[in-house]
Amino acid sequence: MSLPPELEKARQEIEAIARDYGLDFFPVVFELVTYRQMNQLAAYTGFPIRYPHWHWGMEYERVRKSYAYGLQIIHEMVINNDPCYAYLLASNTMLEHKMVMAHVYAHADFFKNNCWFAHTNRKMLDEMANHAVRIQRYIERYGEERVESFIDICLSIEDMIDYHAVHVKRHPPEEGDGEDPEAPVLVVPKLPSKSYLDKWINPPEFLEELRQIRQRKRQERRKFPPRPEKDLLLFLLQNAPLEEWQRDILAMIREESYYFAPQAMTKILNEGWACVVGDTLVFTDKGVLPMRDIVTQRLRVLVSDGCEPQKVCDWAFFPNRETVRVKTKRGYEVEGSTTHLIMMADGSWKPLSELKIGERVRICGGQNLWAKEYVPVHWKPTKRMTLEKVAQLAGVNLSTVIRYRRGKRSIHADRIAPLLTSYEQELHQQSFMVNRRQGISVPSKIDERLAAFLGYLIGDGHISERKRVAGFTNSDLELAQRFASLGKSLFGLEPQIYRDGSRWRVNFYSQHLNDFLRHLCLPTGKASRKKTIPPSILRSPKTVVAAFLQALFDCDAYVGKSGIILSTSSEAMSRTVQVLLLNFGILTTRRRCPDGCWHIGLFGASAAIFEKEIGFSLERKREALRHYIASHRWFKTQQWEDEIVEIKRRRADVYDITVVKTHRYAAAGFINHNSFWHSKIMTERVLKDSEVIDYADRHSAVTASPPGVLNPYKLGLELLRDIKERWDKGRFGKEYEECDDLALKEAWDKNLGLGMAKLFEVRRTHNDVTFIDTFLTEEFVRKHKLFVYEFNRHTGAYEITSRNFETVKQKLLFLLTNCGRPIIWVTDGNYRNRGELYLWHQHEGVDLRWDYAVETLKNIYTLWKRPVHLETVKNRRRVRLSVYDRDRVQEEVL
Repeated sequence: MSLPPELEKARQEIEAIARDYGLDFFPVVFELVTYRQMNQLAAYTGFPIRYPHWHWGMEYERVRKSYAYGLQIIHEMVINNDPCYAYLLASNTMLEHKMVMAHVYAHADFFKNNCWFAHTNRKMLDEMANHAVRIQRYIERYGEERVESFIDICLSIEDMIDYHAVHVKRHPPEEGDGEDPEAPVLVVPKLPSKSYLDKWINPPEFLEELRQIRQRKRQERRKFPPRPEKDLLLFLLQNAPLEEWQRDILAMIREESYYFAPQAMTKILNEGWACVVGDTLVFTDKGVLPMRDIVTQRLRVLVSDGCEPQKVCDWAFFPNRETVRVKTKRGYEVEGSTTHLIMMADGSWKPLSELKIGERVRICGGQNLWAKEYVPVHWKPTKRMTLEKVAQLAGVNLSTVIRYRRGKRSIHADRIAPLLTSYEQELHQQSFMVNRRQGISVPSKIDERLAAFLGYLIGDGHISERKRVAGFTNSDLELAQRFASLGKSLFGLEPQIYRDGSRWRVNFYSQHLNDFLRHLCLPTGKASRKKTIPPSILRSPKTVVAAFLQALFDCDAYVGKSGIILSTSSEAMSRTVQVLLLNFGILTTRRRCPDGCWHIGLFGASAAIFEKEIGFSLERKREALRHYIASHRWFKTQQWEDEIVEIKRRRADVYDITVVKTHRYAAAGFINHNSFWHSKIMTERVLKDSEVIDYADRHSAVTASPPGVLNPYKLGLELLRDIKERWDKGRFGKEYEECDDLALKEAWDKNLGLGMAKLFEVRRTHNDVTFIDTFLTEEFVRKHKLFVYEFNRHTGAYEITSRNFETVKQKLLFLLTNCGRPIIWVTDGNYRNRGELYLWHQHEGVDLRWDYAVETLKNIYTLWKRPVHLETVKNRRRVRLSVYDRDRVQEEVL
């Protein structure tokens, strides 16, 4: 497809700029696509044709619905191919098209010139289509269910490959000794000699030693495989008892894994995004908003960075990413992509994927950042179209409309007909009684009185669509009267108040009121587990939120000797209330009780802050809280940190924002780090030559760090800048290394100007591991104050364990090795001489996730068709996990 003239002109200009900076890329073919086409491509990981499998359809349906509900916008995709194919979203603005094009040319340069991509199939577009055709034939021949089930198994082990196999020859051929390894008798040849010299030339001790050496070699040759194999997929392809069609499918999955492997191996030189899920609550100057709303509506809000408000300047969305959900001892939860960074208790940053149970994180509210304006109410009672209204709009009298409706002709038919159609439709949908409903007053804004009414209604109220009633039930007459008074003053309705046993009931009978409450997102019917705080309250000023919470606590909170406890059946309500209270400076504890209810506890200083900021309106609870506070001479200082107690993984859509200056924001009770969003980097790369190569090396995930804190994504950019400076000034080589004068080394400048050339070399030859291993220097570590730290359980604090250069370097390399995945070796394909498969996990201090390991071994058993064993370390003990069939799993301590 040819691009429109204006877009083609921009493409030519950007391509020329990229080539001027020395970028070298494959020809790039741009295709303009619609949202529907982009969704299909996204589901297929960027390729227009993929092999038939249910998960593509599932992914497409998810992407399609996300777009339909306004949750997703994908602006571009690019494929590593020759020519390189890139898709542009037709609805993008011209500025967005320019940024995307520059982004694509940098991708193409990296694909072509980085050696770790050199082995990838440059015609993968055709190969993917070929895979699709071959698997479709197998489906037609062997059945869809059988083939898809087998693909499910293959996909569960798709990353168990040797990432360096195409670059490293692990098993060089050995010279044989010409013997048959199965020979029953091992004969050691003697050196020729006279008989009387034989015992000196061929001493028996030497012959026996030689015989034992050859015997060991024979045994090694019998071992299967002779040496441990890292590429499990290749081992299964060569040795598992698979049918030909199964072997072919497994080979396709393996080929695609090796195609995508370099992208995982260039994480620092590639893009890494820090994102959270859509329902994460963010403290802004427009209220406490879900991250999804901020991104999809591109809201230019101020967010709290944990200290002061900062501007949001960009937004990002990524569908179907692997996520990590973290829960703390107090009950705070955050979920984000594996690369998402949160602040630890010591002020450092750590990605969610590297967090461990027992570590401590910083807890933070919005530092009293609230919306400043009341939320307006845009709702009016429903009025059904009447015949009188039809006549008025058509400009005729009522009798003309009635005659036309009975079948008479009219010269005004063109005006009457569409209006009558609307009348009939509304009459079908709504009864005649709708226009006879009792009218109500509608507040013009969500103020403190309406917030209190909603708080009471959500706390102890109910809304019945069948009975057309909004009611309130509570044992305190004081609350019942207050609810009745609020409803009457707000809506002009007369309440019905009566005693029902030990409780008081207040009812407002009005369908209009029910419609208004549904407009504010209040649930109807049996909704105790579905209740949550209405979005309009979250977007309101502090006084309105306080009025809502006061009414809610009046209904559902208890004040006792230990403090305040709020009880709710709704998990969503408990999470939202806990996060909201943080913005008042109130730390809480949230836990689930055996009966399924959730308790939010406010103890010690938090209870005192609650009395000051929110309080109770119910006199008996107000007095109980005063007594609780007075009974304590002092409260412990609140520690705004918490311990991680639960970590779970899943997949979800994730969202991100760019925050100016500090590049962090408070959300869900945590301090989160954002990413420098690529649109900003794109414009800077095009306009400034000093930054073009940084972008070409895929540094769109670079972020800033507070003083003294290491951000791993910043490390890549800082190290590249260090490389450029060193090679520009000649700070490398024997002469520089042997210089012992620190002052002279500090002022060293040979004016070589080799920095840009070196950056191109780095881009061409390195992945993340070799990049850190080669260019991380002791001076760099010292300059940036890098150190290794660990949590000391005896002192309850983080402590520096080493500033040693080698220790720091090895820690960084550990995090990057094997793309962060477990290293599994095939050590024996004939274990116990029974044809069983024995695997060994190269334990590096991190235990396997046990449920994943069990299910994966079951899938390997299906392929191997014999028992499978995995040796690993669990809780510091060597264990062997064995799968004898899909229903029999055994764990043994070694």
